[in-house]
Amino acid sequence: MTTLLSNRLDMFARRCFPVLAGIFFVLISTVPYYIPGFGPVVPNVVLIAVFFWVIHHAEFVPTATVFFIGLLLDILSGAPPGINAATLVLVRTLLVMQSKVFRGKSFLLLWWGFSLVAFLVGLVIWALSAFYHMILLNPLPIIFQMLMTITIFPFFSWVFAKLHQKFLPID
Repeated sequence: MTTLLSNRLDMFARRCFPVLAGIFFVLISTVPYYIPGFGPVVPNVVLIAVFFWVIHHAEFVPTATVFFIGLLLDILSGAPPGINAATLVLVRTLLVMQSKVFRGKSFLLLWWGFSLVAFLVGLVIWALSAFYHMILLNPLPIIFQMLMTITIFPFFSWVFAKLHQKFLPID
């Protein structure tokens, strides 16, 4: 009985890992770094986490969870409510629909796909923020944020791949 319980707890913890990683990166993203001008262009590591985990284990990252992670990011970062939540749900939906395109493909194709997704997310966040504030916002901060996010994608993808090998069951 103890072995069965420990196996179930182990499997539950493994299934929760992508969600906990997403929440962890929300917290890391919203910590003040006190670097002048860094706030508006801080890389969107939450987007990287959602992209990676939905590609590799969409069943462990349901839409409601992605919405919660996005809403938590909105609340902690001071973004207009629902903007990150909506864009992350949109990303999850698109990735699930196009999972065959990305799953099991080369890293360069994955990076290229992430680049497209990141610029789409940047455009949506910029447009929704401009609509929310009823003013035409300067697009440069969001462009720099997405460029930084795309640039650090290989590092975080490598980290997530190592975590995936260590903590999650093999497909």
